[in-house]
Amino acid sequence: MFKAFRIFLFASFNGFLVFLFTLIIPFSHAAEYPTKTVQIINPFPPGAITDILARLVSDKLSSLLGQPVVVVNKTGGGGAVGIKAVKDGPADGYTVLIAPPPVALIPLARKGIGFELSDFTPLNLIGNTPAVMIVKADGPWQTLEQLIADAKKKPGQLTFGTPGTGTSGHFTMELFKKETGVDFIHVPLGGEAPVATGILGGNIHTSIIGLGTARAHLEAGTLKALVVASQKRIKQLPDVPTSFEKGYPAVEASPWFIFFVRANTPPDIVSKLGKVFRDALQDKDIAAKIDKAGVLVENRGPEEAAKFLAQENKRWAEVAKIAKIEQQ
Repeated sequence: MFKAFRIFLFASFNGFLVFLFTLIIPFSHAAEYPTKTVQIINPFPPGAITDILARLVSDKLSSLLGQPVVVVNKTGGGGAVGIKAVKDGPADGYTVLIAPPPVALIPLARKGIGFELSDFTPLNLIGNTPAVMIVKADGPWQTLEQLIADAKKKPGQLTFGTPGTGTSGHFTMELFKKETGVDFIHVPLGGEAPVATGILGGNIHTSIIGLGTARAHLEAGTLKALVVASQKRIKQLPDVPTSFEKGYPAVEASPWFIFFVRANTPPDIVSKLGKVFRDALQDKDIAAKIDKAGVLVENRGPEEAAKFLAQENKRWAEVAKIAKIEQQ
């Protein structure tokens, strides 16, 4: 009987050791992370605000993590290609996604796209950029009222460009159409920079894009901002009226930018990356360059970013219903 009791104790102790070992392994992996290069996937073309933001922080992240951090452009489908690439990759923290609202909006507008917002875990809400409605500066419309009046005279003849179906520009312009009663034709162009180029070349007529992309053209006098899609005027464009002032309070947009990893990434790695990104964005030189790029720095960590995303997802789902945006 004593021998049987000893065997029982031995087996119980071994079982306890196995249990402890299973607990220790994940923590040891997190403690060692990273042991190789970390990639930041930019799902939009080179020169897009996402590309600029990722490159502004990559060197600082490299020094903080002790491993190279490289920016990789995976473009196509209005951001869908790069976003899905991260979703389909391993949940190990070595592939980071930088994304604006399309990560949440594309699934609302496109069937079978292969990802949902829930497929990602946020690391840091970098900030947001005011959105502006733009036209060619030497074109026929110098006020919002002129553009609306002309569009009503020519239903279905004027066009608006966006980075793609399911982007914030697409959703906001569809909402603008509903609120004003105009009929524009949607032209997806793959990125905000091509949208600006399209307007400058006379290939499309208008758009609502982020200030970060529009700013250089506005300062050069080649594009004109008719309205800022916000409640209050912004310091960068103090003379440009807001959508609220013009009587369209529903037309509000401030595209945000967030760093993500794939869902189910070990919590300790998420925590470590969240701290590293927060520290990088606290660098005064980096923050100043981001501000110069037209993005208002917020620098919110994983938990705050997750709460913000939940609110945004609910808001844009309601916008999709109001603007009658159906999955295609």
